[in-house]
Amino acid sequence: MHSLILNVLDRLLRPDQAYQYRDVRIEGFRLIANKGQQQEAGLVTEKKCPTERIRGFGLSPIKPYRDYYGGLTLMTNLLPDPISVRFAIGYTFHTKIVTVDDMSNFGWLRLATERPEWLYPNLADQKQLLTYLLKHSKKPAFYVTRVYHYFQFDLYQNLISQIIAMETQNGFTEQ
Repeated sequence: MHSLILNVLDRLLRPDQAYQYRDVRIEGFRLIANKGQQQEAGLVTEKKCPTERIRGFGLSPIKPYRDYYGGLTLMTNLLPDPISVRFAIGYTFHTKIVTVDDMSNFGWLRLATERPEWLYPNLADQKQLLTYLLKHSKKPAFYVTRVYHYFQFDLYQNLISQIIAMETQNGFTEQ
């Protein structure tokens, strides 16, 4: 029943047509191999954790966990001016047995407004862009949330296809 109501409201409000984005750039990735790197993920200058052993990956066909990051420009009817957005996207393994196919299992996408001290949004900034839009928009919160939902899903699909295409063509180099 709830999904039927949402579908009817989405057809009336058209949140999928309330945004555009351009200049999507995937700038690179960072390997996340230990807790220290996980806690400092996203900082422009990354501290090294010499006391913690970095996990070795050997000859495994599975690549270590990566935070892919980049930026884009978002134009929406929620705000009067375009804003610069930073993103991070990564994958999650749901099973103890990992296969090469699991690399396409991207489990999260974080979006945040651009800040000079951050290369990309950390886990603490998971809902920062949504909070920003809710705070600065004059539209109702329900509408802002629906626009954000459509934007996030659209961008998620776009980024996954770009990353998989780049990985299969020539691979990324760590930044």
